[in-house]
Amino acid sequence: MSGVRPDPKAVGSDTTAGWGDPTRAARIRLEKSGLSVEVAVPAAHTSRLLDAVVVVLAAAGAVVCPVLTLRVVPPDFPTWAAVALVAGQIGLLGVLALVARRR
Repeated sequence: MSGVRPDPKAVGSDTTAGWGDPTRAARIRLEKSGLSVEVAVPAAHTSRLLDAVVVVLAAAGAVVCPVLTLRVVPPDFPTWAAVALVAGQIGLLGVLALVARRR
């Protein structure tokens, strides 16, 4: 009688196509045409790495979102409403950064 054995490379294993040798390190890889960035840290520091990524995204959003809003606002839009919208975006992203920083 033959028994069915599970595949040794099942879902959740440390080997991923194109990442080289198996490792216990946590990795974040960002790729765009002509640009590739990879960060690897020990698995014990994964939460710190993700917190740093969230803070960086919040900081970038605090700059990019108001600029994009001001570019899209029509000329006849009330000035007070545009200022309130931009201030709300900056405030919301600031709160997000504080929450991410406390974690």
